[in-house]
Amino acid sequence: SARCNQGRVSVPCREKNSGSKCVISMHSRTTTIIQDPKNPGHTKTFTFDLAYWSHSGFQKDKDGVFISADRGSKFAGQKEVFHDLGRGILDSAWQGYNTTLLAYGQTGSGKSYSMIGFGANKGIIPNVCEELFQAIENRDKNQEYQVTFSMLEIYNEQVRDLLSRIKKPGGLKVREDQQLGFYVDGLQSVPCENYAQIERLMEQGAKIRTTASTNMNASSSRSHMVITIQFKQVFPDRGLTKQSSINLVDLAGSERQKSSGSEGDRLREGSRVNLSLTNLGNVISALADAAMGKKVLHVPYRDSVLTKLLQSALGGNSRTTLIAAISPADICYEETLSTLRYAERYDYEYLLSIVTHSCPFRISEKHASFTNSGGKVTVTPYGKCKVIVNGVPITTKTKLQHLDRIILGSNSAYLYIGFPSERGSEDLSRFDYDFFQLERAAAEGVSTDKLGAVNSGDGKADPSVLAVFQDYVKLMPLVAEANQMSEELKKGLNMELKVKNLASSDSRGCDLQKEVTVKVTHQRTHQVWIWSKAKFINRKFLMEELYQRFLDGEDSQVAQEDDPFWDPVEVVHLGSAHIWLQSLAYCMKFEEQVEFLNCDGLEEAVLHIHIKPCSPTGQARGEEDVVTDPVDLLGKRMDFQIRLVQCLGTKWLKEDAERGVQMGYRIYDLPNTLYTKPVWKIVNPQIDETVQFTTLNASQEFLNYLQTNALIVDLWGLQGTMLTSPFAWWPLARDINQICTTQQVSYDREFARALKVFYQSINVARGQFLKLRHYKPPEDDQMLRPFVHQQSQMLKDFGDLLESSLWKLKNDVALIVKQKKECLLHAE
Repeated sequence: SARCNQGRVSVPCREKNSGSKCVISMHSRTTTIIQDPKNPGHTKTFTFDLAYWSHSGFQKDKDGVFISADRGSKFAGQKEVFHDLGRGILDSAWQGYNTTLLAYGQTGSGKSYSMIGFGANKGIIPNVCEELFQAIENRDKNQEYQVTFSMLEIYNEQVRDLLSRIKKPGGLKVREDQQLGFYVDGLQSVPCENYAQIERLMEQGAKIRTTASTNMNASSSRSHMVITIQFKQVFPDRGLTKQSSINLVDLAGSERQKSSGSEGDRLREGSRVNLSLTNLGNVISALADAAMGKKVLHVPYRDSVLTKLLQSALGGNSRTTLIAAISPADICYEETLSTLRYAERYDYEYLLSIVTHSCPFRISEKHASFTNSGGKVTVTPYGKCKVIVNGVPITTKTKLQHLDRIILGSNSAYLYIGFPSERGSEDLSRFDYDFFQLERAAAEGVSTDKLGAVNSGDGKADPSVLAVFQDYVKLMPLVAEANQMSEELKKGLNMELKVKNLASSDSRGCDLQKEVTVKVTHQRTHQVWIWSKAKFINRKFLMEELYQRFLDGEDSQVAQEDDPFWDPVEVVHLGSAHIWLQSLAYCMKFEEQVEFLNCDGLEEAVLHIHIKPCSPTGQARGEEDVVTDPVDLLGKRMDFQIRLVQCLGTKWLKEDAERGVQMGYRIYDLPNTLYTKPVWKIVNPQIDETVQFTTLNASQEFLNYLQTNALIVDLWGLQGTMLTSPFAWWPLARDINQICTTQQVSYDREFARALKVFYQSINVARGQFLKLRHYKPPEDDQMLRPFVHQQSQMLKDFGDLLESSLWKLKNDVALIVKQKKECLLHAE
């Protein structure tokens, strides 16, 4: 662990026109003293890695550059600041570290001046870029260097690309990727060959950047600006690539709204700016606490757009520096004190920095051999090392063809270019990272077609299914890495991706929503777990921490409850069987052997099941009871039995004889799922359990259910040290009492329906009555007689409707009560 975050305090004076007094003094290059203007005897001292004085003691040279006025001056110009900070950033980038420079402070304190500069006084950013290309010119010509430049602004929690003249409403979206972390979708990253290109891009971005006209400074930014330089070094002779990212961040002003003169709608903007800076401080505080050995449960990166994008800079593989720019003016005492405290808190933070190489742990020192014999090139895996050619894993010597795709380990991809005679005018740009991963997914049998992404009706892709496919492709390398770590740490786990509900449907035959899961199998105990995508990603982060300890030679043994590779034993959903109930709508029996299909649509077991209509006492109905139209059963009592006879050829039990199974199902509006008794250690378990169901008044809704729905029986796998099933077993007796209790919901529904009809009728009657009230006798006596006649008729209609409504409600309620009494008598 290395201390790599340093608080740098730069103090340019920007308040001479305010008639203010200086309250800052520096007696060394590391110590800053601030004096309370209301109590001159009260001072506070802060110590940092470096402190710069730029308030006085300077003059301009012939080129317009600020330099020290004399040898005794403590003035520090842009050249000194770059020498101390900028060169360290460049050195870290050349070594392969990600580097970040943050400029923090009140608007008007000189943040942008330190970062960008003005006129001949170039700031850190242009100096870093210029020095980078000068160093590239002087380096080994056999090496390849790639530099890309991006520039964005965060204003009121919205992101804008400063290299694009098109401003997207609402800003660019910040998205999250398992590998990249948070990133800005659609942000331009421009390749640059020299400093002149970067200089033009910076000028373009500076013109577009949002500025706020406050009382402090007409050109002072109220937005965060983030410049990112991606620097890649390729060493062909060693087969090595170093990649680093230089993040240069000019933060928005941290002033209080009162002193900035902001008012009206600007208050909302100011609060958002200050909120993002507060969130940044909270993140730094949490990291500082962690560095001091305190227990930190959560680092709040997600609380603002700024901290999301700076996550890798603050808490990841990065060397980070903070410039805290302060004003020496007494009127800015509160802001200056706040900035110094902020920088002091930042100075406690410690981070682990790791050089980013392209040859990670996933490739072994001896991984595979490539042989050219007689113009034929072959690749041979070494031992059990993982090698994939064109999406298919290989274990023996394999001949390579021009443009073959090769993956070594979990995620290092290569494109084989054949001999000159084999080459043509192919477009090599299509062989990107996504191409390799899509090919792997297709080889594993997962594609958009198989997932059903394209609707056969309109030919358009289903966005939800495409999202599942993208999740699958993104998780593939992560699962491969997790398996590699499991193998090296000797955890004995094998993880594989599955698509939940790939071939599953609901009781009406409609496809269920698909999602990516990870099936985890212990190779020795054969225990199985199913992890959700979110759970797997969380576990993988913990696995990486444990694996890093292993690489560092530290003790990688942890308590079982803290081991990311361990989980308590749980039940596993093996598959579902669909039994269509249409025969019951015609009073016909059904006896069949139905397949349990797993999530891949493959047979997991076979269920022997009987479904038959019966009498109230359980006697089977004969052919004479068959009806040709389900309407004949409307309003009548219906009884039927479901008998689960046997489960045949259960693969779950064949794989491990110590396992068990249990089945469960629900029917119609039954409030609970019914489960069979758990059965252990029998490949073809005999279930032989029967339930009788009764509906005392078959409704049209129930008959429709029988004609259009299937009974879904779920097969659950029990395993390991589970002494009992987690599912409550329903004693599947033939006792009619249990059946009657299940009809309570139906009775309540019928009663509610009767009340609804009554209410609708009364509502119609109420409308007629209101209409009657609005009739007024006309002034013409000759018209009085027809009016009285019409009024009498309306009153009669109203009375008839009211009476019929009340009569219908009375009879409906009486019938429902009678049916409930009959059920209770049968139960007794």
